[in-house]
Amino acid sequence: MDAITPAQVPEARFVLTYQQRNITRNISEHLISLTYQDFLSGEADNLDVELEDSEGKWRDAWYPGHGDTLVLSIGWTGQPLRTVGRFEIDGIELRCPPSTITIRALGTGINTPLRTPEHKAYENTTLDAVAKQVAARQGLVLVGSIEPIKLDRLTQQESDLVFLRKLAEEYDYAFKVTGNKMVFHAISELARGAPVATQVLGDLANVNLRDQIRDIPKAVKVKHKDPSQKKLVAYDIVNGETVAVPSSASKTTTSGDTKKKRKRTASAEEAKAKAKAELARTNRERTKGSWTAMGRPNLVSGNIVTLAAAGKLGGNYLITSARHEMTRAGGYIVDMEACRISAPSISMTLENTKPDLALSTYGIEREVVA
Repeated sequence: MDAITPAQVPEARFVLTYQQRNITRNISEHLISLTYQDFLSGEADNLDVELEDSEGKWRDAWYPGHGDTLVLSIGWTGQPLRTVGRFEIDGIELRCPPSTITIRALGTGINTPLRTPEHKAYENTTLDAVAKQVAARQGLVLVGSIEPIKLDRLTQQESDLVFLRKLAEEYDYAFKVTGNKMVFHAISELARGAPVATQVLGDLANVNLRDQIRDIPKAVKVKHKDPSQKKLVAYDIVNGETVAVPSSASKTTTSGDTKKKRKRTASAEEAKAKAKAELARTNRERTKGSWTAMGRPNLVSGNIVTLAAAGKLGGNYLITSARHEMTRAGGYIVDMEACRISAPSISMTLENTKPDLALSTYGIEREVVA
C-alpha cells in the first residue's frame, strides 16, 4: 500500500466571525481547541473557543463582549465549509498558569426574553398554532414539520423556553432555539431521513452500544376523564414498532409490561397523539450508543448515519447529540450519541426517506469557502 505523504494528510479548517467580522486569523494564532456541540432537543447548542493567552491580549484589549455574536463554519481544507450555527457569547473563563481564555457561547441567545416567565392560556387551538404564536412573540422564524393536533386548553406559567420544551417532549418533537430560528420538528419525520454517512465499527473509537428491552413496553395506554363530556377518554396502542432483531429463541422484542399514563386529554385524537409519542420515545431507548469518529460537518443531531459491520447492533442511527472538536494541530473529531431507528433486517425504501433532513432544518443553509 502506498504511503500517505504529508500533503495528503487532511487538515481541518474553520471560519469564525465576531460581530460579522472575520477573526479566523487572530483566533488561529492562539487556538488550543474549538468545540461545537449540538443537541436534538432540550439543550442549547454551544460553542467553546479555548485560547492561549500568555501575552494577556484576550483578557484585556481583545476581551470579547457578552451577548456579541459568533458565527462558525467548519470542514476540511479543499472542501466547502458548512456554517453550523450562530451563537451569542455568554461567558469568559480565565485559567492560569499557563494562562488560557475560554470563550463560551450559546445557540439559544441571551438577547431575547426566552427565559422570562409568562402567564398565558391557550384555548381551542392546535399544536402548530401554539408554536407559531410563541415564535412570533419572540421574533423568531419557526421551522419544522408540526401536526395540527387539536388542543382544548393549555396553561403556561413558565418561560417560553421551558413551556415549549415540555410541550415538545409530550408530543415527541425536537425543540430548540438556534440563532434566529425556533426549531419545532416531529422526531418521527427526522427518523425517516436518508443516512448522510456510513460508519464502519472498526474505524470508530470509544464505542459504547447498549441493547435492552426491560423498559420497552408491549403496549401504551393513555386515559383521562373529560369533565365536559363526563366520560373516560382513552387510547391504547400495541407496540409493533420496536426496532430490534428478535431473539432466535423467544422472538421477544419488548418486555411484558404495559405503560399506563393519565394525562389531560379532551379528545381521542389528543390521547392517540400522546400515546404514540410516548411509545416512539420509549422505543428509541431500545438500542443506543456513543462513539468517536473523524469529523464531518454534517454529523449533527437530527441526521441519520448507518453503522456497518456491527452485527445485530448495526443499522441506521438517529444522532441525538454531536460534539465537534478541532485542535491547533489541525485535528478534527466528533463524539456522537445516537439511537437506532432501523435495524439491518428492516428495509427503508427511497420513497420513505429524505436526504440530509436535519441540516435543512437545523443549520444555516449556506456554505462558505475560506
